[in-house]
Amino acid sequence: MTRQAWLAVAIVTVPLLAYVATALADGAPGFPTRAECIRAAVEGEPVDLVYGRFDTIPAAEELRDRVIAVGFTGTELLADGCGRWKVVLENIPSIDVAAEIQKEAGTVDLAPTLELGSDG
Repeated sequence: MTRQAWLAVAIVTVPLLAYVATALADGAPGFPTRAECIRAAVEGEPVDLVYGRFDTIPAAEELRDRVIAVGFTGTELLADGCGRWKVVLENIPSIDVAAEIQKEAGTVDLAPTLELGSDG
């Protein structure tokens, strides 16, 4: 291999190795666990009312459609960042308001959880 070829290889390889070494300096990159995607509601922060999480879109759509059919308009289907889909009413202004909606949802056999809002 010629000197120019070795130089070209070094120009590509050295920064690549430096990048990998820097990226792995604190260990392998971390990805959130499913449990880490569920964050408890906090007083003073917006609250999400999560009706359920699902591995497939069709299963989530089924619950979302049921939730909307019983009157909880504004409920959406969103990716949760951990490989699942959640049926959620987002950014309720307070825990008290979210708890009232949660109580009402219980009267139609829904059991949503209160979680830290998407903006929180």
